[in-house]
Amino acid sequence: MAVRYSLVNSDSTYPTDAASTANAGYNIAGGSIESIIFRFEGTTATGDLGGDFPMCISQLRIVLNGESFFNYQAGYTMNQDAPSQLGYFLNSLSDDRFSSEVIGDTAKDAFVRVPVGRQAPPGVSRLETTIALAATAGAGTGTLETWIVYNDAAETATYVGNPTSLSASGTGQEEVVVRLPSNVPGVVAGVLVQNDRATDTDITGFRVVSQSDWNMDTPYWRFIAGDMQNGVQFASDDLDANAQTYRQSIAGAYFLNTLGLSREDDVRLQITTAAARTVTFTPVLVSGFNAQEGGQPRQTQRVPTNTSRAILDTTGQADA
Repeated sequence: MAVRYSLVNSDSTYPTDAASTANAGYNIAGGSIESIIFRFEGTTATGDLGGDFPMCISQLRIVLNGESFFNYQAGYTMNQDAPSQLGYFLNSLSDDRFSSEVIGDTAKDAFVRVPVGRQAPPGVSRLETTIALAATAGAGTGTLETWIVYNDAAETATYVGNPTSLSASGTGQEEVVVRLPSNVPGVVAGVLVQNDRATDTDITGFRVVSQSDWNMDTPYWRFIAGDMQNGVQFASDDLDANAQTYRQSIAGAYFLNTLGLSREDDVRLQITTAAARTVTFTPVLVSGFNAQEGGQPRQTQRVPTNTSRAILDTTGQADA
């Protein structure tokens, strides 16, 4: 039983003054893949990325041996002293999924950890990644490292599906059906809802039809998600040059914790809007994963990882 970190790629993917899309593919060893860590390290122009680093990541897609299991698309990108949608989303799945070192206005060192839970077969497997970066005002230079975290004690497989989009009318309550893939096992751990701009008043409430008889406004959902307990963490050199910054919300983004909703149907929601915008709904599916121990010498302390339990711990509902 062990955790093992393996560096599988290092290249020059980094935000700069032109939008870019980096497609990379590389061979990796077989084993129980718990997560993948992307580390961005470099410098930006003064005033660029003053807030959360993943503000510039507009898409992140991961494919293992032909299976696409992580499909993130940002609702918007921006450069403000505020949290990012991707950082908020990952830390809603577990408190340790994203962090950026606070080291100055131009130097950046950000870690993005994506939960996986896949058993790569013995021998050589193929990992493909797509990372789209929005343009910054000035040129930046740096590197992107990709690390595989192998863990025999991983307990869950996590699947982040393609988003369902809604052209909201802005005139009140509408129903949306969040489509789920039929060939992916598991229960629905939650749904990430993203507006297409950082205006919090555009969306005023949600109802998960199978779990509530009433519409619940957005502060209610942020209370359930644990956001109101200063649960939104990000790094801003302008706001605090020495430590992480915490807030109660992120504009235009909400993680709806569905508590392992079963798959008898797609997820049916009602959304109340006050402006005509494009809203996306990204489902998170979690299933059991039986990690297999390898044959080489290993450490003896288990490090169990479980996305469903981590979401409960993050929101505080495990103790409610």
